[in-house]
Amino acid sequence: MAASDDLVAANLKNSNLAIPQKVPSKALGVHLPVGDAGIMRPVSSAYARGWLACVLLTLAVPLYAQKQSPTAWPTDLPPPAPANTSTAPTNSVTSTSSDAAPYYTVHPGDVLVVSFRYTPEFNDEITVGPDGRGVLKSAGNIMLAGRTLPEIQQEIIQDSTDKLVNPEVAVSLKSFESPNVVVAGEVQKPGQFDLRKPTTALQAILMAGGPKEDSAMNHVYLFRRINADTAEVHVLQLGHYDSSKRAKQDMLLQPGDMILVNRDALEKISRFIKVFNLGVYFNPIGSSGLF
Repeated sequence: MAASDDLVAANLKNSNLAIPQKVPSKALGVHLPVGDAGIMRPVSSAYARGWLACVLLTLAVPLYAQKQSPTAWPTDLPPPAPANTSTAPTNSVTSTSSDAAPYYTVHPGDVLVVSFRYTPEFNDEITVGPDGRGVLKSAGNIMLAGRTLPEIQQEIIQDSTDKLVNPEVAVSLKSFESPNVVVAGEVQKPGQFDLRKPTTALQAILMAGGPKEDSAMNHVYLFRRINADTAEVHVLQLGHYDSSKRAKQDMLLQPGDMILVNRDALEKISRFIKVFNLGVYFNPIGSSGLF
């Protein structure tokens, strides 16, 4: 029993705890202070041993952990970076990134609705003409084809300031023409044809029933608008079709292209012509219609 008490005293001394200089030699002689007056009373041997055991267990756990991990963690390392709790940005309909879908471009045949907030008497419903223009009550004759709805809205506001003060205008698309091409001239069934899939000029001519016997397939004219006022003329040689030279003899069509199959080669035609002059080739004097 004396050896056990000496071991307890030695462990308490090594733990740097403040302990009494004299430890009672008898187990029953252990005294603990109680009360505010510092009155000492004897306690049982079992209670004293339990109290000392709790103190030793509290000291032994960190000492054992330090012994098992002799290499201490460095204290000069920077603190860990905070976790990134931000979420990745999501796309929205108001995104202004470069990969956002572009605005719809108005084409001839589209129907637009123009609404004035405070002056409904100037409201309009316009069908874009073949020349790409339309006539409004508030702005008069303006170019519509080849422009987006926000561009048309700004044009109407600017042109309406002569009649209205700070007009508020809304422009919407009521209906639009499906992508199509026109095939006219010396074909079996001239007319307008929808572009439901990638189509070449020769395929469009076959959709129109094919060329007539007296057609000049070596001089097929493709009229393509490059802007609202100008069209570019391509001359296609499709009489002797060669699949190895398809890129030079045939062309993939775009919406709004106009194909003219003539009997003879046109004597005078420029590479670029005005859009309003297309009627010379598709509505010649004396003809009954566009085709």
